[in-house]
Amino acid sequence: MKELRYEIYGVTDILEVIEHFDKEVVLIPTKVNIQEEFYKTLNFPEYDFADVKGQESIKRSMEIAAAGGHNIILIGPPGAGKTMLAKRLPFILPPMTLNEALETTKIHSVTARTVEKGIMNQRPFRSPHHTILDVL
Repeated sequence: MKELRYEIYGVTDILEVIEHFDKEVVLIPTKVNIQEEFYKTLNFPEYDFADVKGQESIKRSMEIAAAGGHNIILIGPPGAGKTMLAKRLPFILPPMTLNEALETTKIHSVTARTVEKGIMNQRPFRSPHHTILDVL
């Protein structure tokens, strides 16, 4: 596997970046072994699909959707376990590739969600609120 190399600079605010380009401040690149960071927690997902007890028909449906790369919609009353099941879906999906992890990390870094996590090697879970803008 070809090793990817990037120069990464850590800054606290945009002023530091401006000063760097104006040659007032010299930033020192942070050395990060991306592959090591990626593989360190790859096999330790946050939620485990095995935690779900019962619910055999929906678990089977989710396995089929995951295997075929299909979408799935979960509808039911509050407390039925829809969110719990959806959070565990990434556990049965194939692990992210390094390129997928880098792309996901780039997207999430804009919102500062990667500060504590570093490289994101687990598939993200998003739960939009039911009152989000309806399609017209």
